Amino acid sequence: MFCSYAMKPSKSQVLFARQPIFASDNQLYSFELLYRGVNSDQADFDCANKATCELIVNYCSGILEDDDAPQVKIFINLTRDLILSDYFFPLNPARIVIEILEDVEVDQLLIDKLKQLKKAGYTFALDDYVFEPKFEPLLPLVSYIKIELLDISNDSLKQKFERLKTLILKTQKKLPTLLAEKVEDKQQYDFCVNLGFDLFQGYYLERPQLVYGKKISHSSESALQIVAKMQDSKLPIDELCHVIARDTKLSYQLLKIVNSPLCRVPKVVSSLKEAVVFLGLEQVKKWAMALVLSGSSSQPAELFRILMTRARTCELYAISQKYDKPESFFIIGLFSGIDAVMMADKKWLVDKLDLTEEINEALLYQKGLKGKVLKMVVALEHADWSQTNQLSFDEQIELFAVHETAINWAHKLCLMI
Repeated sequence: MFCSYAMKPSKSQVLFARQPIFASDNQLYSFELLYRGVNSDQADFDCANKATCELIVNYCSGILEDDDAPQVKIFINLTRDLILSDYFFPLNPARIVIEILEDVEVDQLLIDKLKQLKKAGYTFALDDYVFEPKFEPLLPLVSYIKIELLDISNDSLKQKFERLKTLILKTQKKLPTLLAEKVEDKQQYDFCVNLGFDLFQGYYLERPQLVYGKKISHSSESALQIVAKMQDSKLPIDELCHVIARDTKLSYQLLKIVNSPLCRVPKVVSSLKEAVVFLGLEQVKKWAMALVLSGSSSQPAELFRILMTRARTCELYAISQKYDKPESFFIIGLFSGIDAVMMADKKWLVDKLDLTEEINEALLYQKGLKGKVLKMVVALEHADWSQTNQLSFDEQIELFAVHETAINWAHKLCLMI
């Protein structure tokens, strides 16, 4: 009935599924995010916590093919464990609706946590509401109630719908937004519209659409190092950035998260330090925990060593020449081989990051001051003296010296991880 927003590009991975939720005027209101694993047709997973972590990581740091999708609210299921966890996901409250599952244990601990999160600006939905008394303490805390239409007659739905409204209005001035879920045909849709539902979701409107792109694998060891480092309340940001920088993919992932639909920065960033400062130390720790839970994979050690040496050389040379923001030169070196690390086109990858135009020009075309430094460092690696001879004698000596220092620095890092 309605148009689809997801299209399948060639040679891409399934990141998640997304099902639209529509208002009564047939306008798109929001999306519900759905986990998709090996079997892309359904949510096939053994651990709900891990599946949710992977879903959020893929949404915020995966490289989506359709980044231009409408910026609407996102509904997502969270388990009781994740809701109660101190490592609750650092998602923008203005964009997220947390769905409370129908099998959740309702007790004072959960109620207190929901009140705390509600004060922080989060909104909640009761998923697959089953009209049982145990959920009544949650009614004042939720902004949405999702009622599933399967296995319920119209007469029974009408009776329960009216009873629910009466129950809520006894203690509240305003009803939560009521969502009809699993609307299968036009008759159901029309009945729910006339009954007074506000939102609609189901196969009649649109089936879940797979969203394709590229997952960013990462090292959970690096993420765990961040969590361990974060236990030090006096941890310097520069030291944390060095820990993150040991993993090229994790560095890319962090910058991608900063520019994700649920965590958009009001300005472009030019270094890992700016990204960490924007997110805040606690948020970085939370994302690190999400990355640990969502999985890990190995990286090619030699490629990692080369890129770390290159990045450090660029940074040290910028320091020696008193260039502005030398830490941004580190990013240039680190991401100069991002195409080899990610096994994807460099321009496509760089376009997915909201970096400064100066950095983009340096990474893609070796233009500008940063591009010139990168070009000289790469030339030095390849013993291309025709390029390095364009520098003055003193500049060449400095470049060779900082390169030697960077080699030793990267070698020590490789021994540590």
